[in-house]
Amino acid sequence: MSQGSKLKEILGDFALGKKSYGMALSILVVDDDHDVSLMLKDRLTFLGFFVMTARNGAEAMAMLKILTVDGILLDIQMPEMDGITMLEQLGGQRPGMPVIVMTAELNKKKLLQAMKRGATDYILKPIDADLLAQKCFTVFG
Repeated sequence: MSQGSKLKEILGDFALGKKSYGMALSILVVDDDHDVSLMLKDRLTFLGFFVMTARNGAEAMAMLKILTVDGILLDIQMPEMDGITMLEQLGGQRPGMPVIVMTAELNKKKLLQAMKRGATDYILKPIDADLLAQKCFTVFG
């Protein structure tokens, strides 16, 4: 079975033609919930991404001063620096960076703020694994 066939079997049609093999795309997961970060890291690593994690926006911004990533999965509600504030800072330092924001509740006002500040897409918690894969390959791939 070829690598493309195995990939299609594991990930489905949406993965083919994307940068899902070879040089791994890098994603920074920013979430204060350790269990959520670990689940996302495991799932995205399984899908072929290189994943780093940060516990809040301040830690993520410090990491981004020395690291380059292909995209960010960003929780909106966090201590120290929330996702909205991070998006504002990110716009000045890394304009155009693909960002998927995550939230546990459908707060349309917060999601609208995030989109106005540069978020590319959003996903609701609890996170559906198939939807996560689809959005990550679409937005980051």
